[in-house]
Amino acid sequence: MNSLTSLLPMTRMIDAAFRNQTEDWNEEDRAYAATPRADILEGNEEYRIIMDLPGVQNKDLDISLENLTLTVSAERKMEIPEDFHARRRERAGNATFSRSFTLSNAVNAEKITAEFDRGVLQIVLPKSEKSLPRRIEVK
Repeated sequence: MNSLTSLLPMTRMIDAAFRNQTEDWNEEDRAYAATPRADILEGNEEYRIIMDLPGVQNKDLDISLENLTLTVSAERKMEIPEDFHARRRERAGNATFSRSFTLSNAVNAEKITAEFDRGVLQIVLPKSEKSLPRRIEVK
């Protein structure tokens, strides 16, 4: 028996545990799984929000700003071809989601930009002049 064959029973147990866990998912669980996570980074002159949005098309992505609330909304459409049926579904299928981020006055809202490339959304939020560090001259 080689080392790969000895791992087969363990692989089957993990697979069975995962299958039992996901078969009981309700719509709320599926929506949570479909909601993309975000990294929020801070640099010297800007903040960045980076989100992985696999399966989302640029045309199905909407970013808005209202009263210092930045909202990212999207719809992912994952269709099964007509001549197939799902034997097992582990990936989040069709999903509509929305994530909101509350900004502070430290962000220059007029200069926010966004780029979407290969399923990764990157939003650049420049810091306002008032929030940037500065030297104060001593007289």
